[in-house]
Amino acid sequence: MIYQLYFSISDEDGKMDYWVPLMNYFLSQSDTLEIHCWNEEEVVIEETKSMLEDSFEIIMENNLTIFKGNKALDIVNHLLSNNVNVEGKIKWFSIFLSKNSTTIFHSEHWGTEFFAPNVNEKDIAFIKSVMPIETNFNQYI
Repeated sequence: MIYQLYFSISDEDGKMDYWVPLMNYFLSQSDTLEIHCWNEEEVVIEETKSMLEDSFEIIMENNLTIFKGNKALDIVNHLLSNNVNVEGKIKWFSIFLSKNSTTIFHSEHWGTEFFAPNVNEKDIAFIKSVMPIETNFNQYI
């Protein structure tokens, strides 16, 4: 059976150790990604631009800078190894992962809210195994 899963945590304790295994799991299934940053996050935007080396489309929309493009190994490595800012929080406001133009995963609000629209029981078991115990899960059919 396929489910939709929304889950969230409070970022009060500041521990983000769940984020890398979670993102790695869904990055391995994706072929494209979209990264959203608030325009005032200038340092993150500049770093992201240099990481992507003009391989992504950059869209300025409302108060957001949006990067869209195909997944590549160097981008995946950067997302998984250089993902926190000086405060220890996830750098990017939102990351959307897709495969064949179908969204498979969202990491939002700097890695504290997530949505997986097409997951099976195995996916859900993995997600629950890496998320903190206090994670709020809402599962829908």
